[in-house]
Amino acid sequence: MNERIDGLKDKVILVTGGTSGLGLASAQVAAANGAKVICADLSNSQKSLPEGCEFQALDVADWKATEALAKDILARYGQIDGLVTSAGVSALGDVESLDLQEWDQVLRVNLTGSMLSARAVAAHMKQRKTGSIVTIASINGMLGNPANLAYCSSKGGVLQMMRSMAADLGQYGVRVNAISPGLIDTPMTSMLQSGPARLSFMKQHLLGRAGNPLEVGRVAAFLLSELSSFVTGANIPVDGGFSAAKVIEVAEVQ
Repeated sequence: MNERIDGLKDKVILVTGGTSGLGLASAQVAAANGAKVICADLSNSQKSLPEGCEFQALDVADWKATEALAKDILARYGQIDGLVTSAGVSALGDVESLDLQEWDQVLRVNLTGSMLSARAVAAHMKQRKTGSIVTIASINGMLGNPANLAYCSSKGGVLQMMRSMAADLGQYGVRVNAISPGLIDTPMTSMLQSGPARLSFMKQHLLGRAGNPLEVGRVAAFLLSELSSFVTGANIPVDGGFSAAKVIEVAEVQ
């Protein structure tokens, strides 16, 4: 990997949902630039993680387990410099049809899980007067999307939570930002790997294509690094221009 992002060498980074998709991509870029990365997930979906990464089992909705993991990292490495909250789930359904257990699960993992991860590192970062928290939100947290009530609500909550945490932690030198991806080819978007729905969604992205997870991972690494030292409370759409135009027509080149 040839990604070059200064200011990550020897940093200790915790990435939830770190063994697949956007979490793994964020871990890969950070580790390639000299960070020690703890990839926390329910299970390790990779036969082997990239050099510089280690796996730790975690249910992000379990506060005691999350707190214990943060304490273990501090005991072994003495610091936690950055956090990426990438663990997430989705469920389809509108306000009438959505299964209530699925609603609870999506909010529990996407919103509460992100908050608990931040909670587990906040006191340490405040004490050191440095740290970067990156929450993975979504364009579906910025805009409405039919039959996706739970996911949209949870990611909208993540965005507002990010702003609130930035307001709380800024005075201590701790930065909190969000990334809102568009259509990215990950396991979570596997239902859109082909067919008319994928083509229609891609056409709503100004670049006319889906993104690669590393294109999100690079932005996460930037926000974790000292290159973004004056950036906090920001939401960065990594969406190929989706949020810039609600509806567009892509003309064929003759």
